[in-house]
Amino acid sequence: MSNYSLRGISRIHSKGAGWLVRLYRNAKVITKLFSDGVYSDSDKALKAAQAYYRQTQIKFPPIEKPPFRETPLRNNTSGYNGICETFSRTRKGEKISCWNVSWYNPPNKLNSKKFYFHDPQERKQALKEALQFRKEREAEILKRSRSRRKILA
Repeated sequence: MSNYSLRGISRIHSKGAGWLVRLYRNAKVITKLFSDGVYSDSDKALKAAQAYYRQTQIKFPPIEKPPFRETPLRNNTSGYNGICETFSRTRKGEKISCWNVSWYNPPNKLNSKKFYFHDPQERKQALKEALQFRKEREAEILKRSRSRRKILA
């Protein structure tokens, strides 16, 4: 028996012995106990638990999530996902302000690109460029994840 066949199924020995099926969907927990006493045997109870787990997975499929965050974190100061205002240093040690755009490419490789500015007018233009660049990266990531789902399906 492989470990995959027991995903979401645990052996319970308190208050009688049996197999506990636990499935997490939409912030809810679906739980059911398959008692050895009811099924007269541990193996029969396990087979019933596995069948129930498969049926429950079909009845309650997981919600598709985008491969990146949709709303900014609360400590985000730019107001946009994957974009933050920071600075770089020149070889002389001087600070140069910039917008840093970050995104993940499969398999979870962090990438970033900086958009430099010197004055408030350039700052707005650099932010527009950073936003456009981030949207392009998100579109690429979505396209890649959709094609990957089609291959797996």
